[in-house]
This record gives sequence, structure tokens and C-alpha cells, in this order.
Amino acid sequence: MIELHQFRPFWGLPNASPFCMKVETYLRFRGIPYTVVPSGPRQSPTGKIPFVVEAGRSIADSEAIIDHFEKRQPAHLDAGLSETERAIAFCVRELVEDRLYWQVTYMRWGDPAGWVVFKPDLVKYLPWAMRGPVLFLLRRMLLRQMRQRGLSSADSRGAYAKGKAVLDALAALLGDKAYFLGAAPRSLDMSLYAFLANILDQPHGNPLQAHGRALGNLVAYCARMKALCWQGWSA
Repeated sequence: MIELHQFRPFWGLPNASPFCMKVETYLRFRGIPYTVVPSGPRQSPTGKIPFVVEAGRSIADSEAIIDHFEKRQPAHLDAGLSETERAIAFCVRELVEDRLYWQVTYMRWGDPAGWVVFKPDLVKYLPWAMRGPVLFLLRRMLLRQMRQRGLSSADSRGAYAKGKAVLDALAALLGDKAYFLGAAPRSLDMSLYAFLANILDQPHGNPLQAHGRALGNLVAYCARMKALCWQGWSA
């Protein structure tokens, strides 16, 4: 059995880490049997999660995990894509996994209004040893990293403007297609859905979520992916 090591479900989301949700969405889409092992970065061979363990071998990094299992499939998710489409998928995934990762982080850790609602639930989720000074230091480190990317807790409007621009670009790229590269889901969709769901489906609102929910094709896309990969799931 494949062990998927990741955070536990949180806030009604399959995972509050888009990278964890990306891998689990892929495994569910492909029908690959696995068991979830609640873990944290300290248990990971690389200090990051998710990671999978199969036959005693650990594989970390969401993209490496998907590539590992795709090699066994009779047809690759991206089979038939042109070189141009593959290049577009690569660039879009790199952009989203950087820009929207920090937007999701800002929504919860950086935006003062977001931190007010995130912290109480996060504290319940964390081990006792991380609920005091460790949490304070972790947030201070994240705030510093966010400021380096132009995401200031003193300017939420400016911070969210960066995320809104990414959502607008994604909505334009999707257009009236069912999935981002056409009529069938590709590896790109495993990532983009996980990031969009973490913005649109978290329980507490913010300006970025409101902007995303106003983009009808992104909302419909998330509903389509949820029905395809997460039908019947509950936390």
C-alpha cells in the first residue's frame, strides 16, 4: 500500500496545503490506492510535505510524486499535447505554484483579518509544543518572507491585487474550455484545482476569494474537478 504523508484535512478542505491536495487529487483521479498518514515536515526526508512511501522508498515533491506514478500508466496524462501546450503548462504551473502559494499563505498568516480567524483553528490543530513561542516565530518568519515578495500586512489591498491578477489570467486562459488545456484533465489541472480550491472553498472570506468567486468559469471549473475527483468526500 502506498502511504501518502501529509497534513490532516482542515477547514473543510481535503488539505489546506495546495501541494498535498494536488497529489491526493491526482491519486484519486487515477484510482491509485493509498492510505493517508498524518505527518509534518519533521517526518519528511526533505523537510517538506507531501511525500509518499512505497515499498520502503520515500518520494518527496508533488511534481516528482506525480511523475513517478505516471510512468506506470498506459497513457500519460499529457499524452498528445504539443510542445507549445507543454511549455504553456510548465509556465502556468510554475507561476501558480509560486504566486498563489504566497497568496494562500498571506490570506491566512499575513492578512490581519485572516490571521484572526485562522489562528484559533490552527492552534487546535497543532501539537502543544508548537502553540506558543514556536508559532510566534514561525509567523514572524513567514511575514518576513511575504514582505520580501511585496505582501505586507499593512497593505492587504496591494497584496491581494497581485493574486487577483493571477486569477484574472487563469480565467482568461480557461475561457469556455472544460479544463485548462482542453476537454480532458491534464497534469496541470491537478495543481491548478488544488490552489484554486484553497482560495475559493476555504470557510472564511477575503477580497481574493470574493474576486475568484466572481469569475464564473473558475467556479464552474472547481465544481467540475470536485465532482470528478472528490465526489462523496467529507472531512
